[in-house]
Amino acid sequence: MKTKELFNKKLWLAPLAGYTDYVYRKICKRFGADVVLSEMISADALIHRNRKTETLAKFDDADRPIGLQVFSNTADKIVKGIQILRKFEPDFFDINMGCPIKKVVKNGAGVALLKKPKEIAAIVRRSRELLKDSPFTVKIRIGWNSDEHFDEIVTIIEEEGASAIIIHPRTRSQLFSGKSEWNYIKKAKELVEIPVIGNGDILTAEDGLRMFKETGCDSIMVGRGALGNPWLFSHIKDEMGNIESLQITIQERINIMKEHLLASADFYGETTAIKLFRKFVPFYTKGMHDSSHLRDRINHLISMNEIIDVINSFEQSVIYG
Repeated sequence: MKTKELFNKKLWLAPLAGYTDYVYRKICKRFGADVVLSEMISADALIHRNRKTETLAKFDDADRPIGLQVFSNTADKIVKGIQILRKFEPDFFDINMGCPIKKVVKNGAGVALLKKPKEIAAIVRRSRELLKDSPFTVKIRIGWNSDEHFDEIVTIIEEEGASAIIIHPRTRSQLFSGKSEWNYIKKAKELVEIPVIGNGDILTAEDGLRMFKETGCDSIMVGRGALGNPWLFSHIKDEMGNIESLQITIQERINIMKEHLLASADFYGETTAIKLFRKFVPFYTKGMHDSSHLRDRINHLISMNEIIDVINSFEQSVIYG
């Protein structure tokens, strides 16, 4: 995919730490995600040669186009992190300036960078110098407690050479509460000429189409709405094409849930796979009868075969009564 095509009416899967891993990215690709991003990768951990961190960067050619997202608190570290990750040959890099999690911002990384426009300028400028003509994006929120530096930062990101900007229009203080303010995505489109990818509160196909229409953004990024619902991507595409989407059955949801567990076991091994899978069960089973009982049972099991048996029993009771 050519650089321009990355940003032209594409559906992106957001990087969600602990969720959008090697396994779930493949599932979302299968159901219509055009572009995917790795989970956040710590440049500091890369510099200290943490092998586990490099696992986050693993992907196959079938996953392309894929970006690797890097975070740290200085230009020096971020550039070093990108240098280390270049051996994986992703289609692009993304620099995280939007993560609101305490353990990230307390070190001055993620959304904490939005308090330092000069550091942002250095990060983007030096990333462009390193990557030359290769694409990279920057993901931001609108600010720490307000939009105080929003216009300045969006402009800096363009002027210093980023290929595109991704905007989650909440402040850090909002975390994930309240509504994201899409008018900031529209404002960014008026401020810069580089592509703008809109992110935030895309929970239905109608939301996706509405974000395109209301903001004029070039592409959209789907985050939490895709958890346990990879079909959201295909439904947004149906909506864009004015096609009626087929309703996803309980059977289909359960089938994908089991496939997810088995694929995770193949990639991570049984013990790690079970720990990661437990987080997805509430999303896959949302709204299903007696799903809380299923979640409780799975949370107490340590064998994959036992979990599959429990899911099969749940499937029989839900579908056949």
